[in-house]
Amino acid sequence: MSGERQYTNRCACGWEVTGSEDDVVDATIDHGGRIHNMEATREQVLAALHAPPAAADEDRPDVGAA
Repeated sequence: MSGERQYTNRCACGWEVTGSEDDVVDATIDHGGRIHNMEATREQVLAALHAPPAAADEDRPDVGAA
């Protein structure tokens, strides 16, 4: 293993991705656009990805959860 930190993002629809920060952000933006017709910026996804667990459920933009 490269030692690179791994991130996970989950969507309410059951979709889940784990990987590097860049991979998770790119996959989340792609999933939101293709599956849920939602748009998000890289900054929005990063904010949701790095939000504390309690805040992530309450304050996450819709597509951040995608």
